[in-house]
Amino acid sequence: MRPEVLAGIERELRQQAESEGIAHFVVGVAVFRGGKLLVVRRVEGSHQGMWELPGGVEPGESFADCVARELFEETALRVVRITDVLGGFDYATRTKSRVRKYSFVVEAEGGEIRLDPAEHDRFQWIDSDTVDNLPMADDMRAAVFALVTTHPSR
Repeated sequence: MRPEVLAGIERELRQQAESEGIAHFVVGVAVFRGGKLLVVRRVEGSHQGMWELPGGVEPGESFADCVARELFEETALRVVRITDVLGGFDYATRTKSRVRKYSFVVEAEGGEIRLDPAEHDRFQWIDSDTVDNLPMADDMRAAVFALVTTHPSR
């Protein structure tokens, strides 16, 4: 996806969310290999032991910069290009009223996955048969299930 196209999509996504009263955003990064999706397990915090897509956000960061930085920091994989942006889901946190998480499908390069031990302790490549066997937040499970059952990268 060309940078100017992605920037336009980001503007639209932010404007739509803000019109719904959402001002905080997080990105999830979807990486497929051999038809399976990468998920990581959290080590601490309110979602300890839960599986999720790599991701996060830093204040003032563009979605594209965030996708590349988070994937590298959390897995040592490098984004080659963003291929798709999927609709988001909302969740509440202790400090912010509502947060919207968008999933970005990427082509990534790099061999061995190296996790940031401060954030995650395991990774797994999953398919639709595995999703229900892993502890995940309900909204994350729905997003992951949609990715592994309908996305062309699977």
